[in-house]
Amino acid sequence: MRVRSPQDVAGGLALIVLAAIAYSQAMELPYGRAARMGPGYFPTLLSGLIALFGAIIAFGGLRADGPRLQRWSFRRILPVMAGIIWFALTIRGLGLVAAGAGLFLIASLAAPDFHWRGTVIFGSCVVAFAAVLFPILLGLPLPIWPRL
Repeated sequence: MRVRSPQDVAGGLALIVLAAIAYSQAMELPYGRAARMGPGYFPTLLSGLIALFGAIIAFGGLRADGPRLQRWSFRRILPVMAGIIWFALTIRGLGLVAAGAGLFLIASLAAPDFHWRGTVIFGSCVVAFAAVLFPILLGLPLPIWPRL
């Protein structure tokens, strides 16, 4: 069988690998059942859905013509990775607001059409939504503001 859309096949396989990693981590958690879900129920279900969509995308790349793989632009990958690392290292000490704002500002440098105004407006909305959703509505133990 000939690969007609290398980008779709590679993307689908990447999703399948991501799902396998998530599933391997969720296997250690109690699964439960649909009426009484355990902590492993949703991650297992989600990893299965991601694998299914990855397979659909990969098989679609074997059947329909599509774009070729492009060269990776480290100028675009590095700011995104740096933003994720910033967030991981600062979420506990600086809180969700500062860590999220830093994540947005750093990762947005990867955009070819970067504009400060749009980034600040959109980033502020997403960080405010996350600050309400995770610690307040879902009750997750995330600090919103820096600890003094």
